[in-house]
Amino acid sequence: MAVFGLVLLTGTCLLAVRASAADSGAAAPSGEVIFLENFEGEGDWTHSANEKYKGRMTKFKDANGDTGMRVPTQAMHYGSGAKFAEPIDLTKGFTFQYEVLLTSGLECGGAYVKLLSETPDLTLTALDGDTPYSIMFGPDKCGTTNKVHLILRHKSPKTGEVEEKHLVDTPTVKFDMLPHVYTLTIKADNSYEILIDNEVAKEGSLFEDFQPPFNPPAEIDDPEDFKPADWVDEEEIVDSEDEKPEEWDEEAARMIVDEEAQMPAGWLEAETDQTDDPEAEMPDDWDEEEDGIFEPAKIDNPLCLKAPGCGPWERPSKANPAYKGKWFPRMVPNPEYKGEWAPAQIPNPGLYEDLAPMSNVAPIGAAAVEIWTMNSGIVFDNFLATYDAEVADDFAEKTWRVKFDAAKMTEAQDAAKELGMWGDVLIKFKQLSNSWIFKPLRPYFEPIVDNAMKHFNAELMMVAFIAIPLVLVMAVFIFCRGDKTKIKAAREAAAAKKSDEAQADDKTPEEEEKEEKDEDEEVEEKGEEEEEEEEEVPVKRRTRTRKVA
Repeated sequence: MAVFGLVLLTGTCLLAVRASAADSGAAAPSGEVIFLENFEGEGDWTHSANEKYKGRMTKFKDANGDTGMRVPTQAMHYGSGAKFAEPIDLTKGFTFQYEVLLTSGLECGGAYVKLLSETPDLTLTALDGDTPYSIMFGPDKCGTTNKVHLILRHKSPKTGEVEEKHLVDTPTVKFDMLPHVYTLTIKADNSYEILIDNEVAKEGSLFEDFQPPFNPPAEIDDPEDFKPADWVDEEEIVDSEDEKPEEWDEEAARMIVDEEAQMPAGWLEAETDQTDDPEAEMPDDWDEEEDGIFEPAKIDNPLCLKAPGCGPWERPSKANPAYKGKWFPRMVPNPEYKGEWAPAQIPNPGLYEDLAPMSNVAPIGAAAVEIWTMNSGIVFDNFLATYDAEVADDFAEKTWRVKFDAAKMTEAQDAAKELGMWGDVLIKFKQLSNSWIFKPLRPYFEPIVDNAMKHFNAELMMVAFIAIPLVLVMAVFIFCRGDKTKIKAAREAAAAKKSDEAQADDKTPEEEEKEEKDEDEEVEEKGEEEEEEEEEVPVKRRTRTRKVA
């Protein structure tokens, strides 16, 4: 069986190599796209002429020959982009995605993209921070900020005022040094999805997950209502009758010397932690008149390495049982407390209901990178916009996935070098998980291989290498045999039921009525349990269905 496993592994790995070779060519979208920029040709990527943008993104080719646009220098403003052949009608729903590789990580800076509003005077050479955009999407990290932005600029259908709507509870940035693909889909039914590496990181409704909301509240705070001067909003006050106990010592130290402690046996008080290196010799060219008295280098005292300690011994400290700290009087309920004050609510004069908010977000005419960053080496690639989300999913699998798998494989090969023969075996298994044959099992198979490399155990590897083929063969055998047994039993049961004679499993009318009643009660209890689970269990994120190349 072990030999069979080796043969199966070798053959499948050859197929994986062939599949990888097939995927390594220049990938093309599987359907219609509105915009595609992969930087493989000349393209229409344009730099802003504004003097603010002293940084200029340059083309970057990786070790596999793939080309992207790279931020070469830190601490600079960058501004560049490309126009679309036709504006994007946001009311139809659309998908936009792009890749980011942080070759130097991301400590403070943005790697987001602005989807610029289509206007008659939209010119990328005039791009600056005030150029109107419809959507801002992508990673941003600095200080406490760590989010994948999604900002929509929405025009009020009542006042015409444009307001930024920010997604709340945003996904966080993947700031390792692997390539990642960020995908935004806004659907015609006013829902949205954010995918990171082709897996859903955030999804929901435009009406529920943005602040300020697309539709303002029916009532607002009265701007002319102010808190009365005599309003008491302190829930608790100091108890004026509470007094500090006489035995309370605020001056007592938190820690005191442990007088009961004794010096450990074997402690070397006459020794020091470091001593002169006995092998150190004064250099031949050392002149004590000019260089001073030669002092040999210090080394750890070998005697102290075996002893519990060296040098003068001091008693350790311990917590002072008399320590109580500073005394404070207790707090009691405030009899004058009126509750937390809030202004009165009045009808919202700016109230409106926009049932199609994307119709009030300007059509998109261009994609632009307008950022400031303290990190160099940010690489952008494979910008794509389409009305078909599956086209974007498929394109990501044919472009980003190849680069991601290659980067992960390089990491795995570096780790495998320390594992000898078993490292080579694990690398073969990892290649196996990347093959098209086992792609549906990849989310389960790959973590096992990765964990095996991180927590290697030769004995377990040997057992698994022999046992896995055996288990697979037994599973197939049991499954097939089980199916034949079930089919035979079903046929015999059907033949028996054709007879009018009483059978061993026939039930009386009373038994059948009782069984039906028990089944109804079980269904009712199960329904109640499912309702409770729906209320308590958070919604699990899913991986969006995508085509397999």
